[in-house]
Parts: sequence; C-alpha cells; structure tokens
Amino acid sequence: MRIAWGITGSGDKMTEVVELMERLKEKYSLDIIPYASRQGEVVLKYYKLLRRVKEIFPGYKVERNANSPFLAAKLQMGEFDCFIIAPATANTVAKIAHGIADTLISNAAAQAMKAEVPVYIFPVDQKVGEVITTLPNGKKMKIRVREEDVRNVETLRKMRGITVLSTLDEIEEVIKGGK
Repeated sequence: MRIAWGITGSGDKMTEVVELMERLKEKYSLDIIPYASRQGEVVLKYYKLLRRVKEIFPGYKVERNANSPFLAAKLQMGEFDCFIIAPATANTVAKIAHGIADTLISNAAAQAMKAEVPVYIFPVDQKVGEVITTLPNGKKMKIRVREEDVRNVETLRKMRGITVLSTLDEIEEVIKGGK
C-alpha cells in the first residue's frame, strides 16, 4: 500500500503521529511518503522530529506552493492508494471544508476528492472545550477548542470522499482494511 501523508502545523499530537507512521510502516511494510506543509515542517523541527522523519521516510517532501511538489497530480494519476492528513490543523480543516485549495495539503485534498482517491483526515480540534497538549519541552499546556473549528470538522464529515478520523487508532483500521 502506498500512502501520501499530509502533515500540517499542529504541535498537538505531532509526536504521536510520527510514532504511528513509523509503527505502521514497519508493521505493514507500507510505502509512506510524508508531505509537510510549511508550518508542518516548522513544527516537526520545533519538536525535534524532522531529522527522524527524513531518515525513516526518505521520500519526505515539504510544500513550496499549492502545486509544488506536485502531489495533486500524483494522487489523481493513482500513484497513491489514499491521502491521510494527520495531524490536521483547524486552519487546514477550515480550508478543505470551505473549498479553499491554496496550500499543498488543501489543494491535494480537493484534487484527490475529484479523482475519488480516499482522503482520511485526523483533525486535532474535534470537541469544544479544553484539551491538554504536550509542548516540545514536555510541559503540559491547556488549549481551548472553538465552536467554529468543530463546525468545520462536522462539515468535513458530510463531504463525499472524506473520512474524518476521531482517533489516531482509526488510521491503523484504515490501513488494515486497505491491505
């Protein structure tokens, strides 16, 4: 199974996502190509995960603009079995939910949906209220998830071609189902 994996700039769940990618690659012999948004790469650096991702996933790419690298075309031409976006920031979720395709990740999602390539999204902001996240230094921080962000997740849930994942564990279920 060949997977395009979009990484956006959320610190929340970033470490868990990278660990999951590593585990899934090993367990299922997957070909995972990570595509980081510009801010996704900033956060990977901030959490000291960028070198690790580049070493384990030699195909790693970072956004230069909405069409570069040309992920949308690769998705449309069937080079990938699916497009996973995890972690997905509230900004990326809002763009996809409202049809804005002006970044590598949001454009690739839009084009994948047009070509009927399955898109799986794990938004970090799914429930209104306070959540505790872990900072790069290991300290905990409380953040508040806004109603607007949750409404955008609900919009995604209704979109054809998108599956919103409530937990990271659901990504493995997607992989097992596709093997």
